[in-house]
Amino acid sequence: MLSRSERRRLREIERWFEENDPRFAEAVKKPPPDPATRNRRRVAMSVSAVGVLVFLLGLLAISPVVIFIGIALGVGGIAVRYLLLDTRP
Repeated sequence: MLSRSERRRLREIERWFEENDPRFAEAVKKPPPDPATRNRRRVAMSVSAVGVLVFLLGLLAISPVVIFIGIALGVGGIAVRYLLLDTRP
């Protein structure tokens, strides 16, 4: 745990960087996303795309089961992407 004076000094340093080098300060505040998170996002969006394709296939085949599976995959992929992996890139 930092002492009171150490925390105050860190805040001063942070303000200095925000005033003198805002791009660096912003880069430090928001580090790049973890590669594993990026890969999970890609997988979630791929599942959504496959869901849309399965949905369209179900429409062409007039199959309610395939339509339902397509909707479930599409909504599930989007939900994982935006709700569970909600760290911004």
